[in-house]
Amino acid sequence: MADDQYEREIRAARNQSMFRAINEKMREVNAAFGAASETFVIACECADVACVETLDIKPAEYEAIRREPDEFAVRTGHLYLDVEDVVEERPGYTVVRKKAAGADFAEAADPRSLWQPDD
Repeated sequence: MADDQYEREIRAARNQSMFRAINEKMREVNAAFGAASETFVIACECADVACVETLDIKPAEYEAIRREPDEFAVRTGHLYLDVEDVVEERPGYTVVRKKAAGADFAEAADPRSLWQPDD
């Protein structure tokens, strides 16, 4: 049973990390359009790899989530509480934090820390 939970945590974190990487690639485009609209449009970062929903998020809120490598922005209701905890509810989306092995995977796969030199 513990192995099943570990696999769910890793699979969910891998899926969410993929969406986070896509959103990071879209950041430049969002920055250009965000100046006019005051929001970014990002892919839902839920654990469902088939999810194609998006959410609107303020740039400062997006950056606050990105500061924590184990946190993700998901559409309201796109929760997988066996592998993540709710950090905060916001209009239209929820911030979640990965648990256990999923948190370790998410941190290791964080595109903002992958290429940063050590201090």
